[in-house]
Amino acid sequence: MELYAIRYVLSVAEYENFSLAAQACYVGQSALSQQVAKLEAELGVALFIRNSRGAKLTEAGKVFVHQAREILQRVDALQAEMEAFSGLRKGSLNLGIITSLQCIDFGRMLSAFCNTYPNISVNIIQSGTHQLISHLLEGNLDIAFMNLPITRLPLQLAFEKLGEDRFSLAVSQTHRLAERDCVSLYELKDESFIFHQTGQVASELCLQACRKAGFDPHIVCRSGNPTTGLYMVQGGSAIAFFPTEEFQDRSIDGIKELKIKESIIKEVGICWRRENISPVIDAIVQFAKHWVDREY
Repeated sequence: MELYAIRYVLSVAEYENFSLAAQACYVGQSALSQQVAKLEAELGVALFIRNSRGAKLTEAGKVFVHQAREILQRVDALQAEMEAFSGLRKGSLNLGIITSLQCIDFGRMLSAFCNTYPNISVNIIQSGTHQLISHLLEGNLDIAFMNLPITRLPLQLAFEKLGEDRFSLAVSQTHRLAERDCVSLYELKDESFIFHQTGQVASELCLQACRKAGFDPHIVCRSGNPTTGLYMVQGGSAIAFFPTEEFQDRSIDGIKELKIKESIIKEVGICWRRENISPVIDAIVQFAKHWVDREY
């Protein structure tokens, strides 16, 4: 039973599609399918139910995936321990990120990390905070740069705060509030809003703040893309909450940024499984902490 074949099975289980799994593993679909079929023959059981829409795990497949994840975690931990004995700083890092990380200057941080540790291979997956938490718990990610959720973080995870950003209000230049520099949330109770996607921490924080101010916002549209949201605000269809970093990085004519009297703050940090201790993970955690201490 080869480790790479086990990883192929886990990828198919995640994507429920052989083609997408092959792309994620950087291997041809035919080669991946052959290795999965060879492993099934070796085990004497079918791991997947295949059809024109994709692939679903069989009952045996579910048991295999559950234990295979534990096996690979142990293999990765063993490799990390051996690297620690040899004093090496090499390996691979599956890293999750959210869309907005400008407040910690993530791009330059990651570039500096890769330059410092050129033998560490980094694979980046972008998603929302809650999805990244799920990936961490399932062992699909080693570490994630994300927001601190408003709900309690699972006990299996550790979180180190690296920075924070406050939300401002975006309105069109023709909006009734455009002459203002600051606004109170209660003044917005009759407005229409463009919100972040359901399940995003930004959406939860802003919804919580509105309800604390005494109203449920009238949401006419949700968008996970900040630029799209700002262009919609520019068109005058609604107003929107955005982290101040978005206004710094995106200059769009016809939009006015208003400060909000009530503080809406998102915390950004680095998160990992407490049990997943390795030189690679320790290296990026310490690097990120030193980076923000130096920068700020």
